[in-house]
Amino acid sequence: MVSLILRRDMIKWIAKMNWRKVLLIGFLYTVIATIIRQVEMMWTLKYYMMPQYSGVWSKLMMPSVGPPPFEFMVTSMILTFASGMALAIIYYYLKEYLPTGFWKRSTFFADILVSTSFIFFTLPAYLLFNLPMALLGWGFVSTFVIVLLTSVLMVKIVK
Repeated sequence: MVSLILRRDMIKWIAKMNWRKVLLIGFLYTVIATIIRQVEMMWTLKYYMMPQYSGVWSKLMMPSVGPPPFEFMVTSMILTFASGMALAIIYYYLKEYLPTGFWKRSTFFADILVSTSFIFFTLPAYLLFNLPMALLGWGFVSTFVIVLLTSVLMVKIVK
C-alpha cells in the first residue's frame, strides 16, 4: 500500500512537468553555458597548453595539438543540453519546497546547485586530479554564473 502511494506521489510531480519548457530550458542552458565556458576558456587557455597538465585532458578534448575537434564540440553540446534538461527536471521536483518570490526562489535554487557542485565536483577534483587551483576557481565561478542565469530563467519560465 505504501509503495502504491509513493508511486502515485512520484507520478504527480512528473505529470506536472511541461516537457516543452524542459526542452526550452535545456536549450537556454546550452546557449548560456556555451557562451560562458568559451569566455572562461579564453581566460584560462594558458593552462590547457601547459605540458605538465597535458595528461589530464581527455582524448576526446585534446586528441592532438590544436583546438578540440568537431566531435568534442558536438558531444559537449549534447551533454550540456541533457544537463540543462536535468536541471529543469530537478527544479520541477523541488519547486514546491523552494521559497516564494522570484529572486528568493531563483537565488535559493542556484545556491543549492552551486553548493552541490562545490561539494561533489570542485573539492574532489582538487583532491584527485593534477589541476591548478586557479583553473578550478575559474570553473567554479563560471558554473556559478551559468547556474544563476539559468535559475533566473527557469523560475521565470516555469511558473
